Amino acid sequence: MKNIAIIPARGGSKGIPRKNIRLLNGKPLISYSITAALGSDYIDEVIVSTDDEEIESVALKYGARVIRRPESLATDEVPLDPVIFNVILKLESEGYDLNYIATIQPTSPLIKTETINQVFKTLIDNEYDTVLTAVDDRHLSWGKNAEGFYPRYTERKNRQYLPSEYRETGAVLVSRRNVISEYNRIGKSVSLFEVKKEESIDIDNPTDWWVAEKLLKQKLIAIRVDGYNEIGLGHIYRALTIANHIIDHKVIFLMDERYQLGIDVIRSQNFKIELINHENLFEKISEINPDIIINDILNTTKEYILKLKNNGITVFNFEDLGDGAEFADGVFNALYPGSVPAENFYTGEKYYCARAEFLDAKTNPIRDKVTNVLITFGGTDPNNLTKKTLEAIGNNQEHFEITVIVGPGYEHSHELKEIVTNFRKKINVLQHVKNMAEHMANADIIFSSAGRTMYEIAMVGTPAVIISQNHREMTHLFGHNYNGFINLGLHSNVSREEIVSTFARLLSDKDLRDLMSRRMLKHDLRKGIERVYSIIMSEGMELEK
Repeated sequence: MKNIAIIPARGGSKGIPRKNIRLLNGKPLISYSITAALGSDYIDEVIVSTDDEEIESVALKYGARVIRRPESLATDEVPLDPVIFNVILKLESEGYDLNYIATIQPTSPLIKTETINQVFKTLIDNEYDTVLTAVDDRHLSWGKNAEGFYPRYTERKNRQYLPSEYRETGAVLVSRRNVISEYNRIGKSVSLFEVKKEESIDIDNPTDWWVAEKLLKQKLIAIRVDGYNEIGLGHIYRALTIANHIIDHKVIFLMDERYQLGIDVIRSQNFKIELINHENLFEKISEINPDIIINDILNTTKEYILKLKNNGITVFNFEDLGDGAEFADGVFNALYPGSVPAENFYTGEKYYCARAEFLDAKTNPIRDKVTNVLITFGGTDPNNLTKKTLEAIGNNQEHFEITVIVGPGYEHSHELKEIVTNFRKKINVLQHVKNMAEHMANADIIFSSAGRTMYEIAMVGTPAVIISQNHREMTHLFGHNYNGFINLGLHSNVSREEIVSTFARLLSDKDLRDLMSRRMLKHDLRKGIERVYSIIMSEGMELEK
């Protein structure tokens, strides 16, 4: 006995003329359902029923058999049941002994072979007459009668708490041969097979087509990043900035299971995470099978990058000065130049990825008198420059407030609390701040480190004194006086006296503060994320070809 799939494909579609053979993401629409059906473990033959020569030609090209339907079955008014029955009678006249018959719509290009297999398996294992695909489409719905509109729900609830309401997708319907007649394909014993929202798409209009093409082009992007005390959380925040910019594609984070600090930050944003270790990294990568990997882990090795490339993965890195950089498809470095080949190295401020809150942040109005000083040295502040700075400026006799913002990885909160009580000046200590742009714009002077925070400060134009946490930050060329910063250098070489004298100069010189602000604001840092994302996706699409 044979199992067959019948794909009904009429030539006279009106919503989208000739839609069954139009190219969807580079292939004829009907080819998707043919390919999915041919891959099924349960289907012996795929038949396309059509009245159209062009559809017949395409169907044959993709491996289906074609049975031409009579004109009487090719009009708008004819339902599918007699069309399917016509094919069955034709095959049985040829001696076919049919067991299960699947109807698969050519307008469901996202249906998967595995779904077709599971529909058959559900039918066979449970002895149903018919199983068809459906999607849970619960909503607060309304009906209409002679008296007007009425609710179809008994209680208003959020969608996820409403009772399930299944809608047929039309993509796949499988029945036993003995329940099919000229005007019916569904038996008495029926079950539904629930599919995901994307597989439920049935192309009927241009909007459906647009959505389907978007989904077919969808990539899986893995972001490899960590955050912990020694390196801080700057990489984590940039990775989140990129992830939040990606809407057309799927995102998953690959994170070392040893570094809980960064994991907690990513989890708080509800992104999916795969935990890895040195032994299972490539096993995990193979398992999730990403199209693109973005590495924000500083230096990479040649071996690591080539192994990714050999698996057909497009690779982009941030701030990579390792041996692997020259083998990546692209390296972005907004902070400092490198020595990798120019064709795959994107350097300078134009590739800075600003967090969303800074894209429309207000700029700092330089006031005559300093009333608020902000101290913020990143997510971890490993050298406790917060304490050093606060002790240096806290005894200044001028009337101003101090705001101290520390990150989730700051380990000296108890010590900081004791220091704050030693000063008569008003000091506000904040942690886990969500509106950093607002705090920066409201400050008159900022003390910070020489990492990516410099760009955020420049976007609001607040005069800033920066101190490098490590030698790597010393190479960050943006932190220069011609960009509006006073750079005191490496933390171990900066004395409290130098901090005090620099601060005193800024307090007394509004013209200097105004000059610093103007130098910062001359930089256009708002379009970097668009540039970076455009390069990643355009290169990713081109390399796929």
